Amino acid sequence: MSFNLEIISPSEVFMNDEVELVIFPGTEGDLGILGNHMPIITTLRLGIIFIYKEKKIFKKFLVNGGILEMSNNKCTLLTEDISSTDEKDFSRDDEQTASKKSEILNKEFYS
Repeated sequence: MSFNLEIISPSEVFMNDEVELVIFPGTEGDLGILGNHMPIITTLRLGIIFIYKEKKIFKKFLVNGGILEMSNNKCTLLTEDISSTDEKDFSRDDEQTASKKSEILNKEFYS
């Protein structure tokens, strides 16, 4: 079963689409969301968001924190720092954050 995923930053709406599964980097550990998930509000840490459609990874985003809400089969992420995993320009970030982002993107495995 699918649900609506909306990813919003101050500058734009990154995504507003029906998806099957999303894996978020939660502050308490990774969090998988499927359709009809119980209502939840939580925070995210620096990591990669994996979005699935038709049982395949549809999109990936690099996120640096944010607030996630799931309610009534709609999942909303509010974040100030998100980019496509294809984008590797971290010139706006401080040296430590840029280094961590680069390390996450260069991992050969998930976790």
